[in-house]
Amino acid sequence: MTRASAFHRLPVVWLFAIGLIAVMAGGAGFIDTCPLYAEPFEFQNAPDEGTDPEPAETEAPPAPAPSAVVEGYAPPAVEPPDPEILRLTAEGIMYFHGKGVTKDYAKAAALFSKAADLGGPTAQYTLGYMYQTGLGVGQDLNRALDLYEAAAADDYSLPQYNYAHMLNHGLGTEENRAQAAGWYLKAAGQEDALPVHYYSAGVILDSGEAGTPVDLEKAARWYEKAAQADYAEAQHHLADMYYKGQGVPQDHQNALKWYRQADANGVVASAFSIGMLYFNGEAGLERDYDEALEWFLKAAQQDFPPAWYCLGVMYERGHGIPPNPDLALEWYQKAADAGDGKSMYRMAMMYLNGSMGLEKDEKKAVALCRQAAEKGTAEAVFGLGVMYETGAGELHRDMEKAIGFYRQAADDGCFKAMSRLGVFYDNGMGVEQDLVTAAVWHEEAARAGSVYSQNRFAGMCYNGIGVDRDFEKAFEFYKMAAENGNVQSQYSLALMYFNGHGVARDDIQAYAWMTLAAVQGEPVAAGQRDIVKSRLSSRQLLEAEIQFNALYQKVLL
Repeated sequence: MTRASAFHRLPVVWLFAIGLIAVMAGGAGFIDTCPLYAEPFEFQNAPDEGTDPEPAETEAPPAPAPSAVVEGYAPPAVEPPDPEILRLTAEGIMYFHGKGVTKDYAKAAALFSKAADLGGPTAQYTLGYMYQTGLGVGQDLNRALDLYEAAAADDYSLPQYNYAHMLNHGLGTEENRAQAAGWYLKAAGQEDALPVHYYSAGVILDSGEAGTPVDLEKAARWYEKAAQADYAEAQHHLADMYYKGQGVPQDHQNALKWYRQADANGVVASAFSIGMLYFNGEAGLERDYDEALEWFLKAAQQDFPPAWYCLGVMYERGHGIPPNPDLALEWYQKAADAGDGKSMYRMAMMYLNGSMGLEKDEKKAVALCRQAAEKGTAEAVFGLGVMYETGAGELHRDMEKAIGFYRQAADDGCFKAMSRLGVFYDNGMGVEQDLVTAAVWHEEAARAGSVYSQNRFAGMCYNGIGVDRDFEKAFEFYKMAAENGNVQSQYSLALMYFNGHGVARDDIQAYAWMTLAAVQGEPVAAGQRDIVKSRLSSRQLLEAEIQFNALYQKVLL
């Protein structure tokens, strides 16, 4: 899935964190030495100034054994927390929350300001939030930024994260994404880090924005840490990584597990992804168009345009439901109006061909295709290449522009564009004929899923066209295309089994594949099948018929 700009996907930590700020109150060592302030509202029960509380009756600790003393060892110097900072901060929190006193943001801000001036990180962070949002004080982003920066120096995740957020979005300062990335990662590494911080670190290492090197393995670890803490977006992204095998070994079962957890936590993209798994029959799931339809409808009801597009596909092609061009067009139009590039491209093709009840309008087709291409839809970029190649609409035929669009789409992973470039170099269309380059493009397109290029590249390998002759490679790509329904490749694969080219000779397989090609109307296959049959015993022929039926079920149904 194409992701939005990574930094703009990073969540904002707002006041939900304010309940945790007291753990920062006294600087390093404070949590261990003064656990009282982990719950700041208890400060109201402290004795009045000038009175000494009754000491707790505790047993005196035993003197250390002589053997525990290490000669030359001195304990590290730890600066004790400043009692005045603790008092001001705790009182500020009381007024902020209205616990034991009337809630008063102005009084809270005044107390936090005094504690912040003394260097208290909790006060600095909280006051920074108040200045950022205008809560109890006049909004002042510059002041908020300075306070977050001061608190961030004390190695606590919350101020570091909010400081990163302001740097990233240019709040109170010029936008500085590179510096923001460093602070996002630093926040995630703190002991008090929250799941959102782990997720944000994953996003940064996943995207490689702002000059941060991409590290998918580390990104996956951060996502998993957040996912294990039930952070929904991290669960979805971790599922994506397992699905694609990015940063983790490809594991569709694990992908499905995390998609289901993210869906249970309300991530609409995960509901859509589960629908795609059922649609394609992946992750151990049987292809089930009824289930896919249910999941797409679930995502569609939450206004997810890719689901609208998929519903259009299902109604257009009759996957699990009777074909309904009117409903298909409604879903495509709804998704296109919402800015879905694939739907725009599909609508463009309808206008180009005058299909699905739309009148032919090449000018409108070109305009829609351009809009979809501007949204980064690789198929639409490819479509513009076709339009310039053919001179559609009011475009002048321009092979140079066509090739430019094909290259752009190919760089974005569009196998149709890769295959088309192979054809151009095959035939010297708009470029000088170059069979070596043609073979390179056909192989890339074949591996990306182009059935035409799978068959073409297999033939190039078999005959040594643009590449060294290689029967084993030819067999690999003929089999790929044959299993994808290419009749010519099915016939060629049968011949390779029959002759033992690139594979051990196997008359049973030869008969099965030749029969599959014959029943689809390949003119020579029926006669060739009789030749193969003549080499089979009755038992082998029975096995070959069983193999043919299995292929028929797998390839044609």
